[in-house]
Amino acid sequence: MEYVEPVAAIANCLGSPVCKYLQYHRKLNDYVRNFKRIRDKLNCKMEDIELQLKAELLRPLGKIPKKGVENWLKDVKEMIRETQVVENKVSNGRYLCRACNGKLVDKKSRQMQEYLDKTPKASEGLAVDGPSSGLPLETSELVGEEAVRKEIWACLMQEEVSKIGVWGMGGVGKSTIMKHIHNDLLKEQRFERVVWVTISKEFNIVKLQNDIA
Repeated sequence: MEYVEPVAAIANCLGSPVCKYLQYHRKLNDYVRNFKRIRDKLNCKMEDIELQLKAELLRPLGKIPKKGVENWLKDVKEMIRETQVVENKVSNGRYLCRACNGKLVDKKSRQMQEYLDKTPKASEGLAVDGPSSGLPLETSELVGEEAVRKEIWACLMQEEVSKIGVWGMGGVGKSTIMKHIHNDLLKEQRFERVVWVTISKEFNIVKLQNDIA
């Protein structure tokens, strides 16, 4: 009788983990269905936020994404990639691994639900006004184009020059040169605004002017 109480205590301690283990094993398919449901829902939310953010950034110009929105999108994209790894692991898993796979699927489902609960509210806006002076653009090193950059810069510094066209075959470095020019202009005090605008081949000049204004 003196061993009854210790054995009972051990059984009580193991009871919950063992039951959970068996549940993961027996109901793996249910956990997988819930996992896929939440994954699909999170993916739809991510796409909705991306579309809404894109629309806000298009008009008016000068908007930048909220930091929280950027971080949420980045984390969710990484989570979606992780779910593919989990799904492949479960699909190729052996029968004896059902409990471990069930636990893994349940864990990822809970993590995805947390991101769903923290979805940015589109009604509160996903973008804010950018700095009035503009933001530097990411650039690569100029190779053999420094003379061209200096020529363009010299033209910009002349009061009588109001428009400059830069053209050439694709891939020769036009955009790279102009990104360097843009970043250099941000450091100049003589220009009140420096605006970088990317447009498609088909555009409405009046609408473009209004957006920039």
